[in-house]
Amino acid sequence: MSEQSILRLTMSAAVNPNEWEKLEQLMAEARIAVPKEGDGVLIHECHYNPETLDILFLESYANENELMKHAQAFAPVMNNHKVDWKINRIDLLGNYSEEIFAMMKGMANGAEVNLYKKVFKNK
Repeated sequence: MSEQSILRLTMSAAVNPNEWEKLEQLMAEARIAVPKEGDGVLIHECHYNPETLDILFLESYANENELMKHAQAFAPVMNNHKVDWKINRIDLLGNYSEEIFAMMKGMANGAEVNLYKKVFKNK
């Protein structure tokens, strides 16, 4: 797998205060479900702060195919634990296709979506 094909995604959101327990249930199920998806999901983390009700997802996929496999496999988990949150921003890092970019913009429900294709790396 080349470094060029790896896709990264960050998403920040604010959770409705009454939904915090649902978020924790979603994350508990994610800890079980995501590892079963295989090696194509490189990183799948949710950092959350119950004091501010903010969450930050950090995700990384081997390629777009793995991202779509994850989206399909994870949909039942999301449907089982519908959390009321407002997406603040989505940043896509890598060579995303126009189709995936459009899909993410639709998912963002009006939130800012950014696409970063160029990267300078020291290591």
